[in-house]
Amino acid sequence: MPDLSLQGWLSRLESQHPVEIELGLDRVAAVARVMGLLDAPPPTFTVAGTNGKGSVVAVLSAALQDAGLRVGRYTSPHLIRFNERICVDGAEADDQALIGAFVAIEGARGAISLSYFEVATLAALWLFQQRSVDVQVLEVGLGGRLDAVNILDADVSVITSIGLDHTDWLGNDRSQIAIEKAGVARPGKPCIVADIDPPDSLLADLHQRAVDTRLIGRDWRIEEGRLYTASGATYRMPDIDGLLPENIGAALQALEAGQKVELNQAAIEKLSGVRVPGRLSRRDVGPVEVLLDVAHNVESVSRLIQFMGSHPVSGRTFAVFGVMGDKPIRDMLAACSGAFDEWNLIDLSDVPRAMAVADLASLLYPESVVGDHGPFSDIWDSIKMRSRAGDRVVVFGSFFSVGEALSVLEAEYLSGERG
Repeated sequence: MPDLSLQGWLSRLESQHPVEIELGLDRVAAVARVMGLLDAPPPTFTVAGTNGKGSVVAVLSAALQDAGLRVGRYTSPHLIRFNERICVDGAEADDQALIGAFVAIEGARGAISLSYFEVATLAALWLFQQRSVDVQVLEVGLGGRLDAVNILDADVSVITSIGLDHTDWLGNDRSQIAIEKAGVARPGKPCIVADIDPPDSLLADLHQRAVDTRLIGRDWRIEEGRLYTASGATYRMPDIDGLLPENIGAALQALEAGQKVELNQAAIEKLSGVRVPGRLSRRDVGPVEVLLDVAHNVESVSRLIQFMGSHPVSGRTFAVFGVMGDKPIRDMLAACSGAFDEWNLIDLSDVPRAMAVADLASLLYPESVVGDHGPFSDIWDSIKMRSRAGDRVVVFGSFFSVGEALSVLEAEYLSGERG
């Protein structure tokens, strides 16, 4: 067994499987079975959807932890550190714990080849087993039906908004994508649907498989700052900066459906302090406001632009943008029409799927002003020299863009995140 650092293991994982993404459950389930991860797992909440998964997971996990439960939380991708993906009671797994998980997986997999995400998923489940968590909250990585997380039967599933993303793997329209997302739901088990305009295919699939579907607008709703749950209870919604009401409501409805904690107003109020990094996160860095959002598809970019319009600034607005080449980039840029005074492009050339800066600039010319391009650190140094009080810098387009920005800005967070 190799004696590697965490970074050494991660580099090994990135190179040992022939493809970056390979959907399917057979291989990962076979290894999980050898590791005993499918035998009496803890109660499981599984969250799927195009946008909002991380928000639902954060609220769910916080509420369960506040109730005194030991909570395992698995999310992806990470922003700065791989450790962010796997948390127990809000604390990131340390390097040695992750290395221990990778060693256990290596010993169990035999000749079975696993992708990076499949190993990460098994590592999370193994660590949750080792720490004897009371409940686990799992975020789907891609799709749902064939995602590695789906080797476990969810006691409660959540499906957030459904949009066009990862179309090469999930299908070219919302109807096809919805069926992939629906795959995390189980017959007779609650599935909380938070898409306000769900494709007919989603509801038909859930109905056909006798899933206990609880649909926003039909079985539960949010009106004038109040949540009306499927059971008939009513609560004031918590004010959580940067999170959409339907995602907060979905988490609360999942809590009610899971019956693991008592849902009451006092517990809900405690959730106001929940923050999800990179989701409409506003920070004051010197005289400039920095807004970081991992928006990486048309729907999430449109939400970002809407948020900016409802929270205007007095000065100029600088875009700092980097995006993957497999996204609907023209439509994403169209959603940003008129929102930015200047575009600055992050060079993500070390990410194979990233769109080249030159190609991105060609889509912006001549309608838009394009400023600097390169690593975020260089762009940030340039903007600091040119910006003044009242200006806003918006970093978006991918997890990679926001992660690179956060790693540079961490030392400069003077006043922290604000509402």
